[in-house]
Amino acid sequence: MNKIESTTVDRTLPRVTGAHRRTMEAIFRHPAAHNLEWRDVVSLMEHIGDAHEQGSNAFVFTIAGNRLLMHKPHTKDMTGPDISAVRQFLMHTGMAGEHAPHDPAAPTLLIVVDHHGTKIFHVDLTNDDTSAHVIAPYDPHHFLHHLTHKDQDREQGQRAPEEPAYYEKIAEAVALGGKLVVVGHGKGKSNAAHHLTDYLLAHHPETYQRIVREIDTDLSAITTPQLLDLARDAMRT
Repeated sequence: MNKIESTTVDRTLPRVTGAHRRTMEAIFRHPAAHNLEWRDVVSLMEHIGDAHEQGSNAFVFTIAGNRLLMHKPHTKDMTGPDISAVRQFLMHTGMAGEHAPHDPAAPTLLIVVDHHGTKIFHVDLTNDDTSAHVIAPYDPHHFLHHLTHKDQDREQGQRAPEEPAYYEKIAEAVALGGKLVVVGHGKGKSNAAHHLTDYLLAHHPETYQRIVREIDTDLSAITTPQLLDLARDAMRT
């Protein structure tokens, strides 16, 4: 479990250039980088703060009094959730700089999610071709097109908890966007949009704070242009 601890320390943080700058860019890349090496992240942390190994592959990164406990990945490359944790840590410490995703110019994104899949749209475009609005995150295994449920509990007759990895992939896909509108279908536990927002609140609160509206609608009876209009109306109110 990655955990950020904070204290107040007033000091000037070093500039990030060269290889460290490329590592920083990879951490904040959208879609997320899939070849970011652990050793490069450790080197970056040593440059802008401190990286201390605690044993059993546990490391503590410290920047300006803020501490992040992480475990070294099993491979040389960082996993998506670990990249997200480092990204949040850098934002928390004020080291994101020009890479910070909270840019007023960042695009408004529409997330349309149900139990069959997820589509993400760029709302701000004025192009009449709706295909131009589609955001295509790095997804070589088409993960975003398949929402997998765990086995259902036959005795209780209730659906088992959602697969967290699916919602983590959605969180990664919208990490560097601007304001978010989430549209779902159904009610209660049958609404995947509710599961998504709950997941973001628990694991990515900075992304959750960017949600301006969650909307329930009949996705089987609405077109893409109508969805985009729905999102634009939500932004105006």
